[in-house]
Amino acid sequence: MDSTPLSLLGCIGALDWLFLPGCPVMITDMVVAEVLRDPGDEKDQRRAARASIRDWLDRNDSRLTILTTEEGSRYRRDMELWDLAGRPERLKPSWSDRGERSLLSAVQDLRQALSQGEEIVVIVDDRNARDAVRAVRADLTMMGTRTFIRWMDEDFGAPGADTAWVAIRIATASKADEGETDDPVFIRP
Repeated sequence: MDSTPLSLLGCIGALDWLFLPGCPVMITDMVVAEVLRDPGDEKDQRRAARASIRDWLDRNDSRLTILTTEEGSRYRRDMELWDLAGRPERLKPSWSDRGERSLLSAVQDLRQALSQGEEIVVIVDDRNARDAVRAVRADLTMMGTRTFIRWMDEDFGAPGADTAWVAIRIATASKADEGETDDPVFIRP
């Protein structure tokens, strides 16, 4: 998943829904870094949501797989060099598309490990990332956060899922993306 679903589910306390389907939950290192980072001055701080997500990640350490990616490794190296340079603003590493690139890389790697009858479920809201994932030929189902919430309501009866999207819209001052009309997307080799 990209960072948006984690942020949105985190802001309403619904991250445990990720475990309801009973499949392994994998998040890339770069997506974790994105969702926990301080966004900087003049940005949406949502410190309580980030703290809640960090707590959830810590509590569920044994239930989650954090996938190490080249993008995450490159970012950690860039941040270390920036720190060593004294953190000058002009040399600050860019966040742009790093989480999405790590997600794409992970999906490409995971498709090689799929057994007969298995599929990858990707929860992603970023439209460019969705376009990139569409190009991967694997047994894959891709959905946005709103569709994931509907799935939790209709198939798993998650308490509060019937009103979760309204809660997210309120928590984000109506900034949460409504999602794709063509969702979920089923991709097969």
